[in-house]
Amino acid sequence: MNAERKGLPPLAVPAIVLGVVLIAAILLVRYADRLVTQAKTTLAAQEQALSDARLKYSNAGTEKDIITRYLGTYRALQELGFVGGEQRINWVDSLRKANREAGMFGVEYQVAQQAPYPLASEIGGGNLPMKHSVMKLTVPLLHEGDLMRFFRLLATQRSGVFTLNACQLRRNSGGDPSTLQPRLGAECEVSWITVNEDEKKESTP
Repeated sequence: MNAERKGLPPLAVPAIVLGVVLIAAILLVRYADRLVTQAKTTLAAQEQALSDARLKYSNAGTEKDIITRYLGTYRALQELGFVGGEQRINWVDSLRKANREAGMFGVEYQVAQQAPYPLASEIGGGNLPMKHSVMKLTVPLLHEGDLMRFFRLLATQRSGVFTLNACQLRRNSGGDPSTLQPRLGAECEVSWITVNEDEKKESTP
């Protein structure tokens, strides 16, 4: 009777109520879908963070194992003078000791400025900050065998890692062959090789 007095059909009010309920239901479903999507995104992010944490933990364990395994070798290379900066004073001391132990006639030397080692990639050190200092030696000799004996004694000094690049022998003219004096002279070039780990850290972005 009230609906008819206001000019509304008998079923108008229930229809309006039903429409409002349907709209509210649609809105709730969309809101729930949005919540589900956000929850999935958050879950995926948390799973990725967990995966990254596990990987980082695993890598940390691997790095620790590597450090533990090779720490002794690394320290030995440091003591040898291969890892670290130039050891020019040690190199010169070793030259003098080798010369004295070989009973030779002195050694003259010149050391060039340190530069990148050009053969690093050929010996598997392309990723290392490997450098070399070229040293030119002038070595007086009594006979040819003294030269290799000198370099063997130089290696036993353990004052660095070096390679013998080239040598030229010349015969000294004149002199009394019956006296103990240099009869030969050698012009040699060696490379003292080092890996400076600090330079790699500084170059890493």
